[in-house]
Amino acid sequence: MNQLKFYTAVHSVETCDEKRKATFYLMNTTVNRNKWGVTEKALEEALTTIIGKPLGCGPEYETDRHYPNPLRVGSFTDTQKPDSYALGTAEITDGKAWTHLTTGTWSPISVVIHSYKESCSHCYKDLTHEDDPFSHHCIREGDAHLQVESFVFDRADFIDVPAYPQAGFINQATAHTQIPLQLLAQLYTDGNPSQSTQRQAAGSPGPDPNPMEEERRKQLETQKLQERITQLEQQLTQETKTKEEAEEKLGQLNAALHAENVEATLQARAEAGLAKDPDAERERLKEYSEEFLAQLKADAEKIIEAQSRHPETPKAKNTPGGTDLKAAIEDTRERLFGYRRET
Repeated sequence: MNQLKFYTAVHSVETCDEKRKATFYLMNTTVNRNKWGVTEKALEEALTTIIGKPLGCGPEYETDRHYPNPLRVGSFTDTQKPDSYALGTAEITDGKAWTHLTTGTWSPISVVIHSYKESCSHCYKDLTHEDDPFSHHCIREGDAHLQVESFVFDRADFIDVPAYPQAGFINQATAHTQIPLQLLAQLYTDGNPSQSTQRQAAGSPGPDPNPMEEERRKQLETQKLQERITQLEQQLTQETKTKEEAEEKLGQLNAALHAENVEATLQARAEAGLAKDPDAERERLKEYSEEFLAQLKADAEKIIEAQSRHPETPKAKNTPGGTDLKAAIEDTRERLFGYRRET
């Protein structure tokens, strides 16, 4: 069973039914800065275990750190989970603690939980019984975090520390040996786990962050961010190049299609007797859109069809067939140029 902690803040304070109550923001399912977090399912299952658990502080109302035997100043009576976060309501039974709370002297609390199952968020390896799960390569070298899959609330203490998620683990104790171990390697002051364990067992708040390790961590984060930016820039450049190549190829295809349509329209108009100068007609047709070329070609084909049905003879102008052909030509002239030639 592993003992973990994180810090939270007061959500609301009220007096009702002659009882003094305070509601605290207990925790949420996001990953904190120390690379651990609880799952939605774990939070749902653990929610009611806070009820009846003590709310305390240090002897003589100290709030500088956790103490082995905290002074009990209240108990949790209710809980709720509006979304992916949990709230806990506690009845404050100690008058002095109530005064500190209502006057704003006290605010943050540290919620202690007992974890029963942990895994890697990336490869899902079970890390529950690992001495130092943060040494797992996915968490140590990648973007993975320690995922708490099963836990129960143990207690909460008033403590003067930054709010969650800046806080981290107190320690880890295996179910068999109950030997506490510091989980966050970057918090080691001297790299000696045994000395860190002794300080924890003595009831100290744990080692202070090592400035050199903290600086190294920041440099690694900056390096990863810069690598990601470079990767995105390269991806954008490649996508832009691909888009330009695709647009160029599409332009070539459209140009080839337009040239084919111009030649097909020119041929139809020449057969219909509408293109006296093919070269000049071709240059003129190049300026037209595909839709207009299609219309010109269709008109020319109608004339060709009329000519094939009624071959023109010297007497064609006096025959009904010749009249139909001339009428078709004049219809086309009127649609294209806006006038007719009266005969």
